[in-house]
Amino acid sequence: MKRSKSVNLAVVPLIAAAFLAGCGGEDEVAYCVDESNRVVENRECERGTNPGFFWFFGAAGLSRGSFAGSGERINSTDKAALARRGGFGRSARPGGIGRPTGKTIGGGFSGGS
Repeated sequence: MKRSKSVNLAVVPLIAAAFLAGCGGEDEVAYCVDESNRVVENRECERGTNPGFFWFFGAAGLSRGSFAGSGERINSTDKAALARRGGFGRSARPGGIGRPTGKTIGGGFSGGS
């Protein structure tokens, strides 16, 4: 019996779902960083008394002590800039590492022909 080299139609939706899941955006998270862009506890930025700490806006996945890299950094005492940036999402809570901003990075899969 000769077998077809084409993909079984039952597998196509699974492949499509996996592809689309990989093309979606990431939730954006704000991390409190020091002057060297090292991630520190959120409480350092929440105090708002030390201008040496900044909110760094980027993708999720950083841990305390890691280097945040280059990206948008806003002084933790600059309330106007934080408000323009969108502030933090309603699921934000004090303490810990990183706070959801309520934004998504990337536009996801746009399709095409």
